[in-house]
Amino acid sequence: MMRAKTIRRLIVIIVLVLLLILILTPLWWAIVLSFDRAATTALPPFSWLPHTPTTFNYKAAQRLINLPRYYLNTLIVTTVNTVVSVFFAMMCGYAFAKGRFPGKKVLYIFMLAVMMVPFESRLVPLYILYRDMGLLNTWWPLILGQFAYVYGVFFARQNIATIPNSIIESVYLDGGGVWRVFFTMVLPLSKPVIATLSILQFIAHWNSYLWPLVAIRDSSKQMISVGVALFNAQQDSIYFGPRMAVAVLSAIPLTIVFLFLQKYIVESIAVSGIKQ
Repeated sequence: MMRAKTIRRLIVIIVLVLLLILILTPLWWAIVLSFDRAATTALPPFSWLPHTPTTFNYKAAQRLINLPRYYLNTLIVTTVNTVVSVFFAMMCGYAFAKGRFPGKKVLYIFMLAVMMVPFESRLVPLYILYRDMGLLNTWWPLILGQFAYVYGVFFARQNIATIPNSIIESVYLDGGGVWRVFFTMVLPLSKPVIATLSILQFIAHWNSYLWPLVAIRDSSKQMISVGVALFNAQQDSIYFGPRMAVAVLSAIPLTIVFLFLQKYIVESIAVSGIKQ
């Protein structure tokens, strides 16, 4: 029995290692190409190390694309969106979980129905709305929609509902109001929820592509995902080296975030049940 169990575990380990190699090989080759002078004007044969090691591709990438600007734009918009969406999700979640107001159940069901509508079907109406408001080619279309983070409201409501009413009532007995309950009780007791929603939102907004592509025309205001895609579309397909250098540079921030927060990212996906 123990021998059969050991053999099964060994088979699983071998399969997982092979899958890991299969997944990491293209990523490693992209890094190799970014440091290979031979990849500047042609695609060299596959190798585990650069044929002619150089940093020329990275120097060329710095001249061809304004990555620092894209980094700054994406960091600002992502941070604002994450703070705004999570804060208002917690507020609405608290209202739906503990509040008493007419039509609460109807509004909650209506909110859940919004989750069933894909963003692509709302893209054209949103574009027309922001066009008529004169907000296109600004960051406002990317920010205003985050005041209604539907999944965050749902997730926050489910977790805040588990907070005992006796704790909340004790604040009222001490003379506190709704805001005091929210800031002194609900938020401190909801730190895991806030961390989960913040991580998911940060990753989602950093990788956002379709809506920034539609809403923003000025390249100096664009996000990094769109900026890199437009750079690759403008470059000749034979310039693999600079394109791989741009890809590597654009992936560095999220890679660093994942290395430092991998424990919390895995926990957030396990708790939320979704993958973004």
